[in-house]
Amino acid sequence: MAPRDFSKKKALLIEDMAEARIMQKKMLTDFGFATIDIAMKAETAIQLLQSNAYDVILSDYNLGNGKDGQQLLEEVRHSALIPNTATYLMVTAETSIEMVMGAIEYQPDGYVTKPFSQAVLQRRLSKLIETKEKLYEVNVALDAKNFEGAITAAKQVMKDHPSLIGKCERIIGECLLEAKEYKKALSLFNKTLKDRKMPWALFGKAKTYFYMGDLESAEKNLRQLMLDNRFFVSAYDWLAKIQVSQDKLEEAQSTLIDAVGRSPKNILRQIELGNVSLSLQDYLAAEMAFRRAVFLAKYSCYNTADVYLKHLEALARLSDTGPLLSRQKDNFESTLKKVHGQFFDNSDNKAKTYSFEIDVYISENDISTAKQIFEAWLSEVEFGSATAPTKQQRSAYSAAFGD
Repeated sequence: MAPRDFSKKKALLIEDMAEARIMQKKMLTDFGFATIDIAMKAETAIQLLQSNAYDVILSDYNLGNGKDGQQLLEEVRHSALIPNTATYLMVTAETSIEMVMGAIEYQPDGYVTKPFSQAVLQRRLSKLIETKEKLYEVNVALDAKNFEGAITAAKQVMKDHPSLIGKCERIIGECLLEAKEYKKALSLFNKTLKDRKMPWALFGKAKTYFYMGDLESAEKNLRQLMLDNRFFVSAYDWLAKIQVSQDKLEEAQSTLIDAVGRSPKNILRQIELGNVSLSLQDYLAAEMAFRRAVFLAKYSCYNTADVYLKHLEALARLSDTGPLLSRQKDNFESTLKKVHGQFFDNSDNKAKTYSFEIDVYISENDISTAKQIFEAWLSEVEFGSATAPTKQQRSAYSAAFGD
């Protein structure tokens, strides 16, 4: 492959280690990149991505304190901070399944494993950028959410570049699902599967059946996919979604436990496992799932009050059967502190937090502290900064306080 001209390309290099940063910047300069911006932390990278357009993002997985490379990728995908036309290459020295599975779910364009030579990076970048250039019109349409335009452009690419047929078929299938053209989508996925057994086509087929309301066929295809490719973790999420819709909560919980075992760093999966476990009144499983979600939330774009409040709720419900164990109480206090620090200016959050605290102290038979918290709550209600207790809560507390 002849060396590509990178002189008009703009790169963002995200790397916290000085030595690696200097080496990678030199490589990019040697390739001919005219503009190379540097970020030592994910937060700086996000600021740069908000105000600049880059052709290439080269991001390390380990970024010191703060967000890691996976959480950065999660956020840029969630916030649409990088267009489909840009190339995102993940750099990592880690090869653990947890890391690979976690990062792969947010779909970087490629990986390069440390240590790597200049020739390896050049070859990898050249290949990725060449593909992006061939798919340019398709990606512009996708960024504009013009699914019809993306399908037309993808069909043209298939004629011009037969090596990209598989990639284009996948894009067309996803566009047909977005456009709710389910019959056409099903036909395309079936045609692909007839020629070659592609996991994405089987997944697309399962999703199409789900959207068409044929849950039995959707489940059958998902189970086939899980059998063929046990690391296609999204299949587990969709199977759990079907099981929840059929009110098979125990089966959904079991499916999600399996999924988090394979890829534990996906916060939305941990939250879903927590919610299903709460519905089953399996408060131990709910507490564990929400504890992990609280840990992941710190640097995640899904850092919402609900994650923390659900963790407190799981612990409060555990306390209904007796005092919490000392480590459970420590977990409660730790999450409580985080709620106070981040989400306590909301009147509903305050009310929920107070109620969970009161429940925990009642379980310990520490009635005087429970009463003090209740009085603090009522005082906040008077000032209009907390939602009032319900009638049920008032009568339950009166009974517990012996009033």
